Amino acid sequence: MDYLKEYSSGTIFVLIISVVSIFINDLFKNYINLEALTIAIIIGIIYNNTLGIHDSFKPGVKFSLKKLLKIGIVLLGFKLNIKAILELGPKILTLVLIYVPVTLILSILIGKIFKVNNKLSALVGVGSCICGASAIVALTPSINADEDDSVIAVSIVSFLGAAGVLIYSAVAASGLNLTEIQYGTWSGLTLHGVAHALAAAFALGDVSGEIGTFVKMTRVLMLVPVSLALSFMFNRENKNNQKAKFPMYVLYFILAGIINSLRIIPTPITKILTKISSLLILMAMTAMGLSVNFRSIVNKGIKALIVGTLLFIILSSASLFSIINILIE
Repeated sequence: MDYLKEYSSGTIFVLIISVVSIFINDLFKNYINLEALTIAIIIGIIYNNTLGIHDSFKPGVKFSLKKLLKIGIVLLGFKLNIKAILELGPKILTLVLIYVPVTLILSILIGKIFKVNNKLSALVGVGSCICGASAIVALTPSINADEDDSVIAVSIVSFLGAAGVLIYSAVAASGLNLTEIQYGTWSGLTLHGVAHALAAAFALGDVSGEIGTFVKMTRVLMLVPVSLALSFMFNRENKNNQKAKFPMYVLYFILAGIINSLRIIPTPITKILTKISSLLILMAMTAMGLSVNFRSIVNKGIKALIVGTLLFIILSSASLFSIINILIE
């Protein structure tokens, strides 16, 4: 009972903002279609950086971002057609295998130029190339980074990811000649957190959203090998360093996609599950916006913010160019 009381107020608060974002989108979609996901993020950012979240809401907001997002992603698997998406497998896998190490290396190199400590630079790189704040939190103990470094990296990646959603959604609405596969791959490959990638990918439609989700999940799978590599790099003399755990929700997401592709569950039920998924992911986007703290970024990590911003600009631009030339319909 105490557990429900702790999380209920914040979760209901997140739900209210999510419903409001749906209402605003429906009201103005004939004039400008930002999507409820984007609107929810904007409302969350503005609210947190003006009024601030009440302490009693914080557990529920965190629960929405961490737990509801994972449940939403698993249920999203029931929208996937694994056979169709796996036809893109080799090209997507190659892009991910190149993108992840290049991002990490470039983050550390840019960090050296701006005299940011290697561990903070590595955490910004990890958050940029794998799965945002979740990867940072998972790998902080793996490299024995300070808690301050983790907080700064999470704030930077959350801010840049949220900004990226708005920018990418604008690109989707601009009429730029990107196919749904190209745009979905670009979103899934380059945006920071799972929530960021999904919010942007679905801005162009369900196909781009499904492709973006698949690409992003492929990146998330890189968490374990990257953890091992960074643990070795930063803790060669420390035999007690921790390793990041395999993200099991990715496996459940894939299983859900296989079940849907095999038509094991009746279509009316899968439609209900995917609608629940959409609501849960929308709530996670809202929570993500409510978690962006400009003050923390400015006060503690302006140089690290510059590193993250340059990293995002370089890799987003280079990846878009590569994807346009590789994934041609």
